[in-house]
Amino acid sequence: MSRRLLAPGWRSALLALIGFLVLPDFPSVLRSIVPVTETWILLAGALAICAALGWWNGGGGWLAIAAILLGWYAAMAPVGAGPGEYRSLVHGWTLLLGASFGLASLLTPGQRFLIRGLGAVGIATFIAFAVAVSTPDGVSSVRSVMKSEFNRRTEATVSEVNEMAATPFWKSAAQRNPGLDSIVAANVTELRTIGDRAPNTVPALVALESLLALALAWVIYHRLASAELGPTLGSVKEFRFNDQLVWGLAVGATIFFLPVFADGRNAGLNLLVFFGALYLLRGVGVLSFMTRSKWAATLLIAMTVLAPLMLGALALGIGVGDTWMDWRTRAKANK
Repeated sequence: MSRRLLAPGWRSALLALIGFLVLPDFPSVLRSIVPVTETWILLAGALAICAALGWWNGGGGWLAIAAILLGWYAAMAPVGAGPGEYRSLVHGWTLLLGASFGLASLLTPGQRFLIRGLGAVGIATFIAFAVAVSTPDGVSSVRSVMKSEFNRRTEATVSEVNEMAATPFWKSAAQRNPGLDSIVAANVTELRTIGDRAPNTVPALVALESLLALALAWVIYHRLASAELGPTLGSVKEFRFNDQLVWGLAVGATIFFLPVFADGRNAGLNLLVFFGALYLLRGVGVLSFMTRSKWAATLLIAMTVLAPLMLGALALGIGVGDTWMDWRTRAKANK
C-alpha cells in the first residue's frame, strides 16, 4: 500500500483533493458559484461506491466496510447552515450519483473511468430531471432553494469582506490609497450579481463537481485497495475523450445563441458550460504536452498568473480544435 500511496503523481492528486475540499467554501467568488460547497459529502459517497465495487470484484472487505460507513455518515451528516431543502438536495444527489456510478460500472466493466463517470453523471442527471419535472413546481422549487442558498453564502462573504474593511489595518491602508474602498464596494456588487445569476448554471456545475468527486474517489481507491476497478487515471497531458462529444458543445451553442430556441436558452447555457469545461481541460492537456521546454512552461505559468481568461480561451480553442487536428498524435508522429 505504501508504494501505491507514493506512486508518481500522488502530489498532484493530493493538491487536487485539498483544493476540492477547501476552495468551494473559502470566502471568495467560488462560494457564490459552486452548487455544493460540502464537497466531502460527494467524495465520501463516491468512495463508498468504489469500495463496494472493489469488494464485489474480490477485494478486501475492510476498506469496503470503512468506506460504506463513511458514506452512510455523509448521507446523514448536517450540511452547512443552509435550509433543510438544500440539505435534502445534497444528500439525495449524493445517493443518486453513487448508485448511478455503480450501475454504470456494472454495465461497462473494464472501461476507463471517464466513460463510467460521464455515464453516471448522465444517468443521475436524467433521473433527477425526470423527478423534478414530474413533481408539481419541482423545477421552480429547486431553483428557489438554490437561489436562497447562493444568496446566503454571498451575504456571508460580503459580511466577512465588510469586517475586514472595518479593521484598523485596512482603514489605515485606505487612507493612504483612497481607491481601496471603491474596489471593495465594486467587488461586493459583483459578488451579489454573480450570486443572483448562479442558479442558471447549477445543473452543469453540479455535474462537473460530481465528475471531479468520482475521479478523486477513483484515484484514492486505487491507492488504497488491491482490487482494481479498471485502468488508472492517466496524466492531464493525455486527457482526451470521444470526439463525438463535440456535438454537446454544438447543440448547446445552437440552443443558446439562436433566437428561435429562446425558451431553452438556459439548457443551452448548461450544455456550453459542461462540455466547454471538458474541452478546456482537453486543451490544457494539449498545452501541457506541447510545453515541455523550460521557456514554454514559463510562458504558460506567466499567462496563468497574468492573463487567466486569455489562457482559458486559448485552451478551449485548442481543445475543440484537437477534435480534428489531434495535435499530440501529430507531434509524436513527427518525432
